[in-house]
Amino acid sequence: KYTAPKGSSLFLLPYAAHKDPKHWVDPEKFDPERFTPENSEHRHPYAYIPFSAGMRSCPGSKYGM
Repeated sequence: KYTAPKGSSLFLLPYAAHKDPKHWVDPEKFDPERFTPENSEHRHPYAYIPFSAGMRSCPGSKYGM
């Protein structure tokens, strides 16, 4: 667990999250099957965020996918 001082800026690195073995089996391997509905079902919703997430996510994400 980490504590950040009040007023700190925090940044999420999507590249690091997309390579985290805690969310992905063999994260360096290209495996399109990991995105099938049955394989995505139990994964954390923010484990894969190519367009960022939340209120400030990319408005083009609905068109890009």
